[in-house]
Amino acid sequence: MNDSQSGTYRPVNQARLHEGVVQQITQQIVSGALQPGMALPTEPELARQFGVSRTVIREAVRVLASKGLITVRHGSGMWVQPPDAWDHLDPLILFERVRSGQDVDWLDEVLELRKVLELAAAELAAKRRTPADLEAMEAELRAMRGLVHDPAVFAQHDVAFHEAIMAAARNRLLREARRPLSQVLFSGWRLTGRTPERVRRSLEGHEAIYAAIAQGDPDQAREAMRRHLEQFEKNIREDLLPRYLTAREGASSELREA
Repeated sequence: MNDSQSGTYRPVNQARLHEGVVQQITQQIVSGALQPGMALPTEPELARQFGVSRTVIREAVRVLASKGLITVRHGSGMWVQPPDAWDHLDPLILFERVRSGQDVDWLDEVLELRKVLELAAAELAAKRRTPADLEAMEAELRAMRGLVHDPAVFAQHDVAFHEAIMAAARNRLLREARRPLSQVLFSGWRLTGRTPERVRRSLEGHEAIYAAIAQGDPDQAREAMRRHLEQFEKNIREDLLPRYLTAREGASSELREA
Protein backbone atom coordinates (compact mmCIF):
# COMPACT_ATOMS: atom_id res chain seq x y z
CA MET A 1 0.00 0.00 0.00
CA ASN A 2 1.60 3.29 -0.99
CA ASP A 3 -1.14 5.86 -0.93
CA SER A 4 -0.08 9.24 0.38
CA GLN A 5 -1.72 10.39 3.63
CA SER A 6 -2.38 14.12 3.83
CA GLY A 7 -3.73 14.47 7.37
CA THR A 8 -4.28 17.81 9.03
CA TYR A 9 -1.68 18.73 11.64
CA ARG A 10 -1.66 21.41 14.34
CA PRO A 11 1.00 24.12 14.35
CA VAL A 12 3.61 23.32 17.00
CA ASN A 13 5.14 25.50 19.72
CA GLN A 14 8.35 27.33 18.92
CA ALA A 15 10.40 25.64 21.65
CA ARG A 16 11.95 22.35 20.43
CA LEU A 17 9.82 22.46 17.33
CA HIS A 18 10.77 19.09 15.93
CA GLU A 19 9.55 17.31 19.10
CA GLY A 20 6.01 18.55 18.48
CA VAL A 21 6.15 17.27 14.92
CA VAL A 22 7.52 13.91 16.08
CA GLN A 23 4.81 13.53 18.73
CA GLN A 24 1.93 14.18 16.35
CA ILE A 25 3.20 11.91 13.58
CA THR A 26 4.07 9.16 16.10
CA GLN A 27 0.53 9.34 17.47
CA GLN A 28 -0.93 8.96 13.98
CA ILE A 29 1.29 5.99 13.14
CA VAL A 30 0.79 4.14 16.42
CA SER A 31 -2.97 4.73 16.44
CA GLY A 32 -3.24 3.35 12.91
CA ALA A 33 -4.34 6.59 11.27
CA LEU A 34 -1.20 6.23 9.18
CA GLN A 35 -0.92 2.62 8.05
CA PRO A 36 2.30 0.71 7.19
CA GLY A 37 3.26 1.35 3.58
CA MET A 38 1.61 4.76 3.43
CA ALA A 39 3.72 7.68 2.23
CA LEU A 40 3.99 10.78 4.38
CA PRO A 41 3.37 14.15 2.73
CA THR A 42 6.44 15.77 1.22
CA GLU A 43 8.77 17.90 3.35
CA PRO A 44 7.38 21.18 1.94
CA GLU A 45 3.80 20.02 2.59
CA LEU A 46 4.60 18.93 6.16
CA ALA A 47 6.36 22.25 6.78
CA ARG A 48 3.27 24.09 5.57
CA GLN A 49 0.85 22.03 7.68
CA PHE A 50 2.92 22.29 10.87
CA GLY A 51 3.85 25.92 10.29
CA VAL A 52 7.59 25.27 10.64
CA SER A 53 10.68 25.35 8.44
CA ARG A 54 11.88 22.45 6.32
CA THR A 55 14.92 22.22 8.62
CA VAL A 56 12.59 21.37 11.51
CA ILE A 57 10.83 18.76 9.40
CA ARG A 58 14.16 17.18 8.42
CA GLU A 59 15.13 16.86 12.09
CA ALA A 60 11.73 15.34 12.91
CA VAL A 61 12.11 12.88 10.03
CA ARG A 62 15.55 11.90 11.34
CA VAL A 63 14.08 11.16 14.79
CA LEU A 64 11.09 9.25 13.40
CA ALA A 65 13.43 7.12 11.30
CA SER A 66 15.63 6.42 14.35
CA LYS A 67 12.55 5.11 16.16
CA GLY A 68 11.85 2.76 13.26
CA LEU A 69 8.50 4.44 12.53
CA ILE A 70 9.34 5.55 9.00
CA THR A 71 11.90 4.82 6.32
CA VAL A 72 13.28 7.44 3.95
CA ARG A 73 13.81 6.43 0.33
CA HIS A 74 15.82 9.12 -1.35
CA GLY A 75 14.12 10.26 -4.50
CA SER A 76 10.96 8.39 -3.54
CA GLY A 77 9.68 9.79 -0.24
CA MET A 78 9.01 8.86 3.39
CA TRP A 79 7.09 5.70 4.17
CA VAL A 80 5.45 4.33 7.30
CA GLN A 81 7.09 1.19 8.68
CA PRO A 82 5.25 -1.86 10.09
CA PRO A 83 5.19 -2.39 13.89
CA ASP A 84 7.90 -5.06 13.67
CA ALA A 85 10.36 -2.32 12.72
CA TRP A 86 9.48 0.03 15.63
CA ASP A 87 11.66 0.58 18.69
CA HIS A 88 9.14 -0.74 21.21
CA LEU A 89 11.15 0.45 24.21
CA ASP A 90 11.11 4.04 22.97
CA PRO A 91 9.20 6.04 25.65
CA LEU A 92 7.02 7.91 23.15
CA ILE A 93 6.05 4.74 21.29
CA LEU A 94 5.37 2.96 24.59
CA PHE A 95 3.09 5.75 25.76
CA GLU A 96 1.24 6.14 22.48
CA ARG A 97 0.64 2.38 22.25
CA VAL A 98 -0.88 2.35 25.73
CA ARG A 99 -2.89 5.52 25.10
CA SER A 100 -4.23 4.41 21.73
CA GLY A 101 -6.14 1.48 23.25
CA GLN A 102 -5.38 -0.66 20.21
CA ASP A 103 -3.79 -3.62 22.00
CA VAL A 104 -4.77 -4.63 25.54
CA ASP A 105 -2.00 -7.25 25.58
CA TRP A 106 0.54 -4.46 25.15
CA LEU A 107 -0.61 -2.80 28.37
CA ASP A 108 -0.28 -6.15 30.15
CA GLU A 109 3.28 -6.51 28.88
CA VAL A 110 4.29 -2.99 29.96
CA LEU A 111 2.89 -3.51 33.47
CA GLU A 112 4.47 -6.96 33.70
CA LEU A 113 7.89 -5.61 32.73
CA ARG A 114 7.58 -2.82 35.25
CA LYS A 115 6.76 -5.30 38.01
CA VAL A 116 9.78 -7.48 37.23
CA LEU A 117 12.14 -4.48 37.36
CA GLU A 118 10.63 -2.69 40.35
CA LEU A 119 10.40 -5.79 42.57
CA ALA A 120 14.04 -6.60 41.91
CA ALA A 121 15.06 -3.00 42.59
CA ALA A 122 13.21 -2.86 45.92
CA GLU A 123 14.81 -6.10 47.07
CA LEU A 124 18.31 -4.99 46.11
CA ALA A 125 17.80 -1.51 47.59
CA ALA A 126 16.93 -3.04 50.97
CA LYS A 127 20.28 -4.85 50.89
CA ARG A 128 22.46 -2.06 49.51
CA ARG A 129 20.94 1.29 50.53
CA THR A 130 23.15 3.89 52.17
CA PRO A 131 22.18 6.74 54.51
CA ALA A 132 22.33 9.06 51.51
CA ASP A 133 19.92 6.80 49.59
CA LEU A 134 17.46 6.81 52.48
CA GLU A 135 17.74 10.57 52.74
CA ALA A 136 16.90 10.93 49.03
CA MET A 137 13.82 8.69 49.41
CA GLU A 138 12.71 10.48 52.55
CA ALA A 139 12.98 13.85 50.80
CA GLU A 140 10.61 12.67 48.06
CA LEU A 141 8.20 11.25 50.66
CA ARG A 142 8.14 14.57 52.54
CA ALA A 143 7.25 16.34 49.32
CA MET A 144 4.50 13.82 48.48
CA ARG A 145 2.92 14.13 51.92
CA GLY A 146 2.09 17.75 51.19
CA LEU A 147 0.82 17.14 47.65
CA VAL A 148 -2.16 14.82 48.10
CA HIS A 149 -4.41 17.46 46.53
CA ASP A 150 -1.96 18.28 43.73
CA PRO A 151 -1.68 14.97 41.80
CA ALA A 152 0.33 16.37 38.90
CA VAL A 153 3.21 17.54 41.11
CA PHE A 154 2.80 14.48 43.34
CA ALA A 155 3.48 12.32 40.27
CA GLN A 156 6.83 14.05 39.67
CA HIS A 157 8.00 13.13 43.18
CA ASP A 158 6.52 9.65 42.76
CA VAL A 159 8.80 9.07 39.76
CA ALA A 160 11.77 10.55 41.64
CA PHE A 161 11.11 8.23 44.60
CA HIS A 162 11.29 5.18 42.34
CA GLU A 163 14.44 6.55 40.71
CA ALA A 164 15.99 6.83 44.18
CA ILE A 165 15.19 3.15 44.77
CA MET A 166 16.84 2.26 41.47
CA ALA A 167 19.93 4.22 42.50
CA ALA A 168 20.01 2.42 45.85
CA ALA A 169 19.85 -0.97 44.09
CA ARG A 170 23.35 -0.32 42.70
CA ASN A 171 22.69 -2.13 39.43
CA ARG A 172 23.32 0.03 36.39
CA LEU A 173 21.84 -2.45 33.93
CA LEU A 174 18.63 -2.73 35.92
CA ARG A 175 18.40 1.05 36.01
CA GLU A 176 18.97 1.34 32.27
CA ALA A 177 16.38 -1.37 31.57
CA ARG A 178 13.80 0.65 33.51
CA ARG A 179 14.71 4.02 32.00
CA PRO A 180 12.40 3.78 28.95
CA LEU A 181 9.47 3.12 31.28
CA SER A 182 10.01 6.19 33.44
CA GLN A 183 8.38 8.64 31.04
CA VAL A 184 5.56 6.20 30.35
CA LEU A 185 4.86 5.69 34.04
CA PHE A 186 4.81 9.43 34.66
CA SER A 187 2.54 9.95 31.66
CA GLY A 188 0.33 7.11 32.92
CA TRP A 189 -0.92 9.44 35.59
CA ARG A 190 -2.49 11.52 32.82
CA LEU A 191 -4.44 8.46 31.70
CA THR A 192 -5.96 7.68 35.10
CA GLY A 193 -8.36 9.47 37.41
CA ARG A 194 -6.09 11.24 39.89
CA THR A 195 -8.48 11.48 42.82
CA PRO A 196 -7.21 12.47 46.29
CA GLU A 197 -8.20 9.02 47.57
CA ARG A 198 -6.04 7.30 44.97
CA VAL A 199 -3.16 9.64 45.74
CA ARG A 200 -3.46 8.88 49.46
CA ARG A 201 -3.33 5.13 48.77
CA SER A 202 -0.29 5.69 46.58
CA LEU A 203 1.39 7.64 49.39
CA GLU A 204 0.67 4.82 51.83
CA GLY A 205 2.28 2.39 49.40
CA HIS A 206 5.42 4.51 49.16
CA GLU A 207 5.61 4.82 52.94
CA ALA A 208 5.49 1.03 53.31
CA ILE A 209 8.19 0.54 50.66
CA TYR A 210 10.45 3.08 52.32
CA ALA A 211 9.98 1.55 55.77
CA ALA A 212 10.96 -1.91 54.52
CA ILE A 213 14.02 -0.60 52.67
CA ALA A 214 15.08 1.47 55.68
CA GLN A 215 14.80 -1.64 57.87
CA GLY A 216 16.96 -3.56 55.45
CA ASP A 217 14.29 -6.22 54.89
CA PRO A 218 14.47 -7.40 51.23
CA ASP A 219 11.47 -9.73 51.44
CA GLN A 220 9.23 -7.08 52.97
CA ALA A 221 10.48 -4.45 50.52
CA ARG A 222 9.60 -6.72 47.63
CA GLU A 223 6.15 -7.44 49.10
CA ALA A 224 5.44 -3.75 49.78
CA MET A 225 6.43 -2.90 46.21
CA ARG A 226 4.22 -5.69 44.87
CA ARG A 227 1.16 -4.36 46.75
CA HIS A 228 1.88 -0.82 45.60
CA LEU A 229 2.22 -1.81 41.95
CA GLU A 230 -0.93 -3.90 42.02
CA GLN A 231 -2.91 -0.88 43.22
CA PHE A 232 -1.52 1.23 40.36
CA GLU A 233 -2.33 -1.54 37.88
CA LYS A 234 -5.88 -1.77 39.21
CA ASN A 235 -6.36 1.97 38.70
CA ILE A 236 -4.95 2.11 35.19
CA ARG A 237 -6.89 -0.96 34.07
CA GLU A 238 -10.15 0.46 35.42
CA ASP A 239 -9.60 3.70 33.54
CA LEU A 240 -8.21 2.30 30.30
CA LEU A 241 -10.42 -0.77 29.90
CA PRO A 242 -13.34 1.23 28.42
CA ARG A 243 -10.92 2.65 25.84
CA TYR A 244 -9.73 -0.82 24.83
CA LEU A 245 -13.30 -2.09 24.65
CA THR A 246 -14.26 0.85 22.43
CA ALA A 247 -11.29 0.17 20.16
CA ARG A 248 -12.19 -3.51 19.92
CA GLU A 249 -15.83 -2.75 19.18
CA GLY A 250 -14.77 -0.35 16.45
CA ALA A 251 -12.50 -2.96 14.90
CA SER A 252 -15.26 -5.59 15.05
CA SER A 253 -17.69 -3.19 13.41
CA GLU A 254 -15.25 -2.52 10.57
CA LEU A 255 -14.84 -6.26 10.02
CA ARG A 256 -18.59 -6.79 9.90
CA GLU A 257 -18.99 -3.99 7.36
CA ALA A 258 -16.12 -5.23 5.17
